[in-house]
Amino acid sequence: MLQRVRRRWRQDRVPLLLYLLTFIAMSYPFILRMHDSLMMNNIDTHQALWSNWWVLEALTQGDNVNQVPLLFHPNGLDYTLQPPRWTTLIVWTPLYLLFGDPLAFNLTAMMGILFKAYGMYLVGLMLFKKRIPAWVSGAFYAFASQALTRALQQPYTGATEWIPWFMLAFLAGLSQVRARKSTRSALLLMVAAGLLFSLNAYVNLKIAIFAMLLGGGYVLLYMIAHRLWASRLFWTAMFTCGASALIFSAPLLGTVLQSDNLQAAVSDTVRTDSHASVDILSYVKADLSHPLIYTQSIASLGDEQLEMNAPYQGLSHVGIVSMVFALMGTVYAFRVKRGAVIWVVLAAVFWLLSLGVKVYFNGSYVEGFYWTPYRLLQDNLIFRTLKEPYRMQLIFLFPYSLLIGYGLHGRLSSLVLDRAQWLLLTVSVAMLLYGASLFPIPTRPAPRPSYVSALSDLPSGAVIDVPLGRQPSKYYMSVQRLHGRPLVEGMIARTPPDAYDYIDSNLLLAALRGSADVDEAALTFEDWRTAFAELVEDGFRYLILHRQAPGALSAIFYPKSQILEAFSQETPVYQDSEVLIYDIRAFNKPLPDILR
Repeated sequence: MLQRVRRRWRQDRVPLLLYLLTFIAMSYPFILRMHDSLMMNNIDTHQALWSNWWVLEALTQGDNVNQVPLLFHPNGLDYTLQPPRWTTLIVWTPLYLLFGDPLAFNLTAMMGILFKAYGMYLVGLMLFKKRIPAWVSGAFYAFASQALTRALQQPYTGATEWIPWFMLAFLAGLSQVRARKSTRSALLLMVAAGLLFSLNAYVNLKIAIFAMLLGGGYVLLYMIAHRLWASRLFWTAMFTCGASALIFSAPLLGTVLQSDNLQAAVSDTVRTDSHASVDILSYVKADLSHPLIYTQSIASLGDEQLEMNAPYQGLSHVGIVSMVFALMGTVYAFRVKRGAVIWVVLAAVFWLLSLGVKVYFNGSYVEGFYWTPYRLLQDNLIFRTLKEPYRMQLIFLFPYSLLIGYGLHGRLSSLVLDRAQWLLLTVSVAMLLYGASLFPIPTRPAPRPSYVSALSDLPSGAVIDVPLGRQPSKYYMSVQRLHGRPLVEGMIARTPPDAYDYIDSNLLLAALRGSADVDEAALTFEDWRTAFAELVEDGFRYLILHRQAPGALSAIFYPKSQILEAFSQETPVYQDSEVLIYDIRAFNKPLPDILR
């Protein structure tokens, strides 16, 4: 076994080194700022930072990971349906203990991306039997903008590094089944595929669904193409893979299925609105100022005229050059390698499911004029769990990357590379990757707010961060890692429907949340006094008024509320350019006239 590992290392160390160098180039200047910065501006990164911290905190303290007392204080939060990303945690923990965040977070993401690239390389090597197209497939799959940005800034859906490894074992097992070489070998590979599938689930159940759709689509087409439905070994292998996946995933699935919030989580409305899909025109319209890059430009006829809009801005770039390679791969599949047609079909299906078209006129969306093929499946439990159609892009990238590899493989089969052709090949691959990139990648400083040290020196007590809301809450959660105080709010992907019961039941908190049921002008002095007394009794001590909405590029932000105007007449216990911190116990005394 050790000798095989050494042999594999000797064979693949150059491709691995090239992947590392490619990551450095594709993630510039992020690679230079990993010690103190995060990628771009997706607020979900803050939630992922908090998740790592909370799981480690719970495990070291002997607490229940699935019950979080620090969020939605005083009731706490049911965390069962939010995946702790266990496989990522194993890598992150020693890095965190050595370096702290954000470096540990960024290094973990980098290692996952390289691991994904290498897994895809091995899949390509099995299919193409050539290293160059296999390497290019792995590079595109790992470093295309959609994959890279999701892995670095939204790891709950972007940590797809185990999908290639699952597919590697799955394809190898199916090959054994078709060849009927060794039943034992085929079944062992299917057990391995089941294990690797379960690792996707331990990262995130949505990623497990990605793997299931990809593997299920492939095996269905493979069975039809090779007439395996009459093979007893085929059905035995499928049962073995499925049973293994269920057994290995059982500890996770058992907890999820027993959750009281499962029904509410999967019954959420599928988001097929203007924020959910990729405009089909964005695949065919080029930005002439950046001719290699797939376009996110809009087919516009002017402000006063009808135009088609790309409703999900900044999404994946596939690149003009990649389209050429994929087209070459499609031609190669139909003319030479008929088995590769399966990847053509899968790429087409997943691409179509990711699309949407919306029309707007004179700056306003035309209601009812939006459609995506995803709507045909949105009532299905699986697709309802995925929710946003654009997430199908993450599955689409797998067969699309293989088509690129097939296109390059077909071209190289007719060449004997000399210096000039090597140069042309290198330039072509560089153009392929650049056209699919977001180079240079924007970064932002990791949250290290100056008020944390002051808050840590104040007496104990829970915190009310204002403004309340989904996006700022993710930032507050990230800062909680630094001060450790309970928060009145929080946010996860599947927030239980009863999480806001306490906030809505308190007139002060409901007003700060902007509840339509609260008319501040009609509230009396005693109403406010009772609301303050409830908060103090439940352990709240501080209200932090953030001068600027976290995660937003807005001007100075003050929520409009009578109670905040009242706070403005009090002396804060701390203030700086970011926040004002008030001790709410000050309001046990008579309130200002504005509240009388």
